[in-house]
Amino acid sequence: MESKPKFKIAVADDEALFRRGLHMLINDHERLTTHIMASDGRDLLDQLSASTADLPDVLLCDLEMPNIDGVDVTRKVAELYPHIKIIILSSHYESALILKMMEIGASAFMPKNEETLEFYDTILNVIEKGFHYNDFVVKLIREKMLFGAKSKVVDLTVLTRREKEILSLICDQKTNKEIGQELFISPRTVEGHRNKLLEKTNSKNTAGLIIYAIEKGYYQVKVKNNDW
Repeated sequence: MESKPKFKIAVADDEALFRRGLHMLINDHERLTTHIMASDGRDLLDQLSASTADLPDVLLCDLEMPNIDGVDVTRKVAELYPHIKIIILSSHYESALILKMMEIGASAFMPKNEETLEFYDTILNVIEKGFHYNDFVVKLIREKMLFGAKSKVVDLTVLTRREKEILSLICDQKTNKEIGQELFISPRTVEGHRNKLLEKTNSKNTAGLIIYAIEKGYYQVKVKNNDW
């Protein structure tokens, strides 16, 4: 049986031991391989610039790094390499900062003390579905809805019935193929609707679409009672 191609992972973190640990975890999985190992944001951007013909699928990016931090790296990568999915790594849980990262282009947030299985699930969900939300991120979005400033994005009433159906299924973290099968349309048609949704809601990626839907009260996500 022919083996499946591996997904290429870039890591940007200034802690050498942590980088090595990620390298081992990534390469222990049959579907993942390390592609770039960078010691800070500047090192990462230099390596991406030198390998534009062979870019990674996912970037695991620390928030606090010298030279260029995770915020600016996320902004730059989202602008220059929009097909690279970004997962933010951090030991800190600053709600405003994490939500900002999701809004400027990150597809997921992962605490540095995450369990191994959740580590793999997060990466694979981001690759296959464009986004992975854990309970902590959902709680942050709900808190923003209750206590934060009003969202400036376009109201959901401008969306068509089909777009609302697809948005709901995107929030269920279904792939284009799965959405197409459920609605009896082609994956290419789903992709067209997804792109239109991104444009209408002014979202940068799938994470932005889901945040939009939750903020507007269009989608409800059950949250487990985990301690963070």
